[in-house]
Amino acid sequence: MRSGWLIVLAAACVPGSGHVLLGKPFRGLLFVLWIFLFGFITAQLAGPSISIVGRWSGGLAVWLLSILEVMRMTRWRSR
Repeated sequence: MRSGWLIVLAAACVPGSGHVLLGKPFRGLLFVLWIFLFGFITAQLAGPSISIVGRWSGGLAVWLLSILEVMRMTRWRSR
């Protein structure tokens, strides 16, 4: 059985990998698709003076939500 923190670390390094390690590969793929979609939308809507973090903030927000969900799933699984 994999350690919960290693799964969370994998999710933080590669989007969707935490879900794959937890046995939910389709959910991980959906998160990756949403990351690219929201990242693309915010990059298109952001003005030229916005920083790179601001341009991709939609994708970064979804990535953070996926990491938080993996944390919740690993805590639930360990109980």
